Amino acid sequence: MSCQILGRTPEGIQLITVGDPAPRELCAGSSLLCTTDGSKLVASGQADVRLVDLGMAQPAVEIAEPGVVLTALSSTGAFLVTCQRPGKAEDGSQAKNLKVWDLASGSLVFSLAQKQVSKDAWPALHWAHDDGAFVHCVTNTLHVYSRADGFATYRKVTIKGVTGVALSPAPPPPGASVAPLAAFIPEVKGAPAAAGIYPMGGDAPEPQPSVRKSFFRTNGAKLMWNSTGSACLVLAYADYDATNQSYYGEQKLHYLPSDPAKADEAVQVPLPKEGPVHDVQWAPAGDFFIAVAGFMPAKVTLFNAACKPVYDLGSGPYNMVRWNPFGRFFAIAGFGNLPGEIVFYDRKASGSCKQMGAVRSPAVSAEWSPDGRLLLTATTAPRLRVDNNVKVFTYYGEQKGVYPFATLLEAAWRPAPPGAFADRPQSPERLNAVARGEASTEAPARPQYVPPHLRAAGVTAVAPSAKFSLARDEDDKPGRIRAGAGGRSALPPGAEFIAGGNTKAASKNAKRRSRGKKGGAGGEEPSEDGEGGAGEASGDGVDAAAAGVAGVSVQDAAPAPSPANDEESRQKRARALQKKLRQVQELKDKRAAQGDNALTPEQHEKLAGEAALLAELAELGA
Repeated sequence: MSCQILGRTPEGIQLITVGDPAPRELCAGSSLLCTTDGSKLVASGQADVRLVDLGMAQPAVEIAEPGVVLTALSSTGAFLVTCQRPGKAEDGSQAKNLKVWDLASGSLVFSLAQKQVSKDAWPALHWAHDDGAFVHCVTNTLHVYSRADGFATYRKVTIKGVTGVALSPAPPPPGASVAPLAAFIPEVKGAPAAAGIYPMGGDAPEPQPSVRKSFFRTNGAKLMWNSTGSACLVLAYADYDATNQSYYGEQKLHYLPSDPAKADEAVQVPLPKEGPVHDVQWAPAGDFFIAVAGFMPAKVTLFNAACKPVYDLGSGPYNMVRWNPFGRFFAIAGFGNLPGEIVFYDRKASGSCKQMGAVRSPAVSAEWSPDGRLLLTATTAPRLRVDNNVKVFTYYGEQKGVYPFATLLEAAWRPAPPGAFADRPQSPERLNAVARGEASTEAPARPQYVPPHLRAAGVTAVAPSAKFSLARDEDDKPGRIRAGAGGRSALPPGAEFIAGGNTKAASKNAKRRSRGKKGGAGGEEPSEDGEGGAGEASGDGVDAAAAGVAGVSVQDAAPAPSPANDEESRQKRARALQKKLRQVQELKDKRAAQGDNALTPEQHEKLAGEAALLAELAELGA
């Protein structure tokens, strides 16, 4: 069975077979939405919505529903959800613009009025894994509709302030009709934002979260369950960065286990580098996830399902990660305003990750084929109006085909029926070629930029002068991350282990010994620490890293900091402590004006930590 690509242009939707240069015209449509087995395509137009049989290229079901702007399929693909723009009915009431259709018959089975319609809040209905029920989120309330009564009635579940939910993909526990769900509640009147796991069993009108994590500086979140339903990642974001480090806002990644017995393991994910979270993806089996985070060059880290970092993939100009359908191969890439580097990895059973190849292909999106052997990259409008194309690469980076378009709006692989393809390792031919040196796993060397005024003089290369690079961190040391030996806990990035206690004299002695060791190593000049792969955490980031990365260390020890950077780190930590003390003073003023009841439990904890902050600041000599 060959893999096929669906491409959407202003003229319509085309079907491309890999290896065949001539695409086949299918139909007009405003989106690429296929059933889970890839047999049918949902094509919405101005007058109706059609379910097109991809084998025959003929409509199988036609639904007379004009003006549909958003569509979605249920978990099994048995139901189609459509949404029109809000409007008024003939009697002046709010028109029912959100509808559910049975795809087998094309009949309407459910409808309601949805006042707000946007892609950011779509899909509006959250389906159970077997389509046995769905959840609709309204103000402070969730409505749970059951398929058993034809979605005629609903059960009200109150979660005050809820703005986003995600149902677990796992089957519901015994005695429950719906699996647990993750819910996000934004900040309100000084209270922190929160995300929690809520059990949906029983008839409790206002369930309490079995797992909960609260955090500040957040106005939205993306909830991402793993495939087994054992954990949920919460990508919290704020449109405005209060630290003034990023024009594009602030992102934090949090981890929530679904097991109430592990509620104390709900933590902020210990990312090794400070900065935005560019992308995070669960492996298809739900046993690992990869996070791409940090200021450029971004750091890429592999975590297990318990939120423990297990492999450091280094840094580079990356902002995207994609797993193949079997979780064996994955690719990290840098698109948008980045050069377009794509690096392919093979995740071994031992836990290590082996680079298979690399290529440069500037694009907008990337997606693995259903057989897990090919990667599609697409350059699409309106992000780019020129050189629109689809490129296909093997799992080790060899280009297999390119399909140009005058204007390409969207491209995706046609889904394959479950079980159509099996998981396969790298081919023996490829492994043998690499072993013989006939194939390379590295990207081809790029020509170096030479300024125009030097080209005329015949200069072909210039020596690099800048130490800072967006391509790689100077102190990058990729490799497996293992538990620290001898029961010694790892320290936050930039911190130094002191054996005899955390006194000022011991700290000075440790620094003196470190400088002496570097001075005796052949007179080499000490290396400078930049914003490296480990990165420096400050403020809340240090506390989160110390709690989350305890007991973990990288195989290769990081170089000792130079005196100049040690002083810079001290000043940076002092500024972070002073900022925390200002926040504590604001809370004390609030308590004096409004009383103890005006503060949340988290704010009381901040007040209790004032003495520790002052002691640490005094130790720094600030």
